[in-house]
Amino acid sequence: MKSITLLNKEIFNKEEILVKMMDDTFYYGYLGKHALSSSTCKSLLESPEAYVEMLNKPPKEKEPQPFRDGRLIHLLSLEPHRIDELTIIESTKGSKAYKLAVEEQLPQTVYTLAELTRCKAVADSVLNNKDFSRLVKQAEFEVPEIGYYNGFPFRGKADILLQGVVVDLKTTSDISNFKESALLYNYDLQAALYLELFGAFEFNYVVVDKKTKEVEFITLSDEFIAGGYDKLKIATDNYKKYIDNKEFYTENYARQTMQATELSSL
Repeated sequence: MKSITLLNKEIFNKEEILVKMMDDTFYYGYLGKHALSSSTCKSLLESPEAYVEMLNKPPKEKEPQPFRDGRLIHLLSLEPHRIDELTIIESTKGSKAYKLAVEEQLPQTVYTLAELTRCKAVADSVLNNKDFSRLVKQAEFEVPEIGYYNGFPFRGKADILLQGVVVDLKTTSDISNFKESALLYNYDLQAALYLELFGAFEFNYVVVDKKTKEVEFITLSDEFIAGGYDKLKIATDNYKKYIDNKEFYTENYARQTMQATELSSL
């Protein structure tokens, strides 16, 4: 495949767009709007209406702390050389210094020293794990890929890619309950999608418990992967419904939003 056509019909050379995908602003910003992903599929699993609502939701003012921690642990574990890209504030989030830094930069690049210290302790438990050290010696990290599934463009980034095996680093607050959490958060859908995008034959997890610092390598069942493919079909079927009836879903959302606004003002 030499080129890829995005949802907005713009055509990119495959090699060129893979290079651009290394830039987080392009990957999460522009491409986030014009290619599907395992994240956008979460709303599509519910319905076309839920997808439209997701598209129209304003970004959250405050990112949930587990998301912030997870992203920082990923960076410290897989790309520690990028730590210089972050702004570390020694004072608390309520301080003037922190608020000023967030105003001037992306909130995702500003952390407190307390956050860094806490997440580094978790990342160190991953880096000091002998099995992880052996795994990463010949692996690639944060590898982008884009391709089609059921006729629609999908984007993805493999945390770790090694000889046809995708390995995803996950954080959890209870490692003993990870398999149940994986289904709840639709990790099965992501696994199925990445097997397709990367042409991989296996998808595994490195899971680290944020509380105990325990690290475990987990391979989930064929049934788990099959469930992910089922979810992918539901998501892409619902996206096709949205595309085929885009005007209806958009106008219906606008009408419901207006009605809700009018009721709240009474």
